[in-house]
Amino acid sequence: MQGLESGFGFGFGFGFGFTLLGGRGSLPSCRPPSVARHASAEPPQDRRLMPLQLSLHTVDALIISGYLLLALVVGLWVSKQAASGMQSYFLAGRSLPWWWAGASIAATTFAADTPLAVAGIVAAKGISGNWIWLAWMGVHSAVVVLFAENWSRSGVVTDAELISRRYSGRAAELLRTARAGLYGIVYNAIILGWVLRAMVKIASPFFHWDVWFPVAVGALGTIWPANSPMGSPSDAITILLLLGLVVAYTSLGGLRGVIVTDLVQLALALVGSVWFAWEAWSAVGGRTGLVDGLERLYGPQHGLLDLFPHIAPGALGSASFGFLIFGLYLVVQSYANVPADGGGYLMQRLNATRSPADSRKASLLFLLIQYPLRIWPWLVVGLVALVLIPIGGEGAALGGAGALVAGDREKAYPVLMGVLLQPGLLGLMVASLLAAFMSTVDTHMNWGASYLVNDVYLRLRPQASSRQQITVARTAVLVFAVGAVLVSFQIETIEQAWKWVAALGAALGAPTALRWVWWRVNAAGELGAMAFGLAAAIALGWADWPFEVELLIIAVASLVGLAAGMLTGPSTDDGVIDAFVADIKPIGIWPGRTRREGADEIGARFLRWVAVVGGVVALLAGVHRILLLGEYVMGLAWLAAGIAALAWGARAPAVRT
Repeated sequence: MQGLESGFGFGFGFGFGFTLLGGRGSLPSCRPPSVARHASAEPPQDRRLMPLQLSLHTVDALIISGYLLLALVVGLWVSKQAASGMQSYFLAGRSLPWWWAGASIAATTFAADTPLAVAGIVAAKGISGNWIWLAWMGVHSAVVVLFAENWSRSGVVTDAELISRRYSGRAAELLRTARAGLYGIVYNAIILGWVLRAMVKIASPFFHWDVWFPVAVGALGTIWPANSPMGSPSDAITILLLLGLVVAYTSLGGLRGVIVTDLVQLALALVGSVWFAWEAWSAVGGRTGLVDGLERLYGPQHGLLDLFPHIAPGALGSASFGFLIFGLYLVVQSYANVPADGGGYLMQRLNATRSPADSRKASLLFLLIQYPLRIWPWLVVGLVALVLIPIGGEGAALGGAGALVAGDREKAYPVLMGVLLQPGLLGLMVASLLAAFMSTVDTHMNWGASYLVNDVYLRLRPQASSRQQITVARTAVLVFAVGAVLVSFQIETIEQAWKWVAALGAALGAPTALRWVWWRVNAAGELGAMAFGLAAAIALGWADWPFEVELLIIAVASLVGLAAGMLTGPSTDDGVIDAFVADIKPIGIWPGRTRREGADEIGARFLRWVAVVGGVVALLAGVHRILLLGEYVMGLAWLAAGIAALAWGARAPAVRT
């Protein structure tokens, strides 16, 4: 791993492929960590690691109750402003400071599922396995360099609305409806479902409604499905109560209420995760105890601390060929993302800021929080869990509390919370995970409602009053809550849901990004890409191929459909394209510019994108060397290189007049 970092260095060349790394390590060019399971090994002893029940104390309950009450009060406080109209309800009147918007995006992506999923991935594949989601830094860097200011200049309420401004004809209207339905409803429901699924794992060790209110839980148990992925009737009560609270303040306060609560939730979640990581770090004996424990339990070649995967010779016996194939997959993994242009709730936050410059700053703040900053507390806890709760020896670990982790390593995160944290600190940590959960759910409810109002209801009733629009929006929030519960029954693991979303994104990513840089992309092309890509994804559901290969096939099928639609479908009206160029000021190949001019613009932004991606990777590598390897000089050099790359790549671009 160290040789890999040094060999590719800061420049990385086409090493941005590593920025887009992900998957299960099943490609020939990737060797995942080999974890030897020694169930008999004993974790280090600590006075805090005594047999105890995972339960909340009175002070914990007071902290949690105080936070939940605060969230409801915020919704009531801003409810009058939200009710003034659709722009206010869904875009907060386009008046938000940039750091509010950037922090809100980060709060949304800091879902309760993420630290649990990270713990599970670290147990299965080590740190490097997390590139399945770290790969998304590629598209988020593109938002900073290209898309953020474009979205702000568009002024749309939803990304589906942009279709009516970019394309023309019946195909455009069909595409807008299809995207609103697929992205606004299906995609949203999957994400909400997996977040609820994660919340069950957090709630079950701490909230014991069957003990507190046995009669009510017993009544619910008569109708609740046995062996439900949503947990027991006691777990269901926790989830339903939290959902009810989120529906209340989200429907009352609109986007402004969501974002104000997000600011509190992000601060609470960051403080809680860092504090917990410190407690876990201390319990294992710091860096020395962690490194020694992993080597003792899993062998000297465990590879669990590697930031990047090992590259082995490819199918043709060439390491460079193997890297090329893997790099191709990494690019696809990054753009196997429905919001390949920063659409969805990112666009909603970016358009809620005051100017294009503020939009770009918000996207950069989110990028820095999302990747170089907050991943490390999660990784530390995931690694510590492998020492304190060894794989295969969960039953005897932590005085028996480790048995809760057997068969589901994602539960190691909440179990360690209950074992390591003292009263008060435990309440703060549980409240922070509730905050992470609620910040994701409230965003997806408000954002999903925006599609139903802006892209469905208003197209059927364009004369609807502001009051009618707000009523429909608040009803839609409730509909999404019910849909999330239903979808969560179909999700077995959080990682499984991530892969569903990746497959959906692979069918839509390329045309979504290309529409911003090439006039020839038309609505028929996007429809063709959607049809071919989704058909491939459905067909591959019966195959037993590696996930990485399936993503590549879906992406290729999508490109074939895009080309077919562009060749056979009608071109966009010239007037629509001219208006789009005048308002958005996009780079690339458009009428009135030569191909050379367009190619030069794309090339310049591409270099900035590489610099931003490389800068984020360098920051990750720097923290990795300092925190886990103790290599301070090399770590500081990586950090300096990352800051320099980001400073150049993320600076304000020149805008064509």
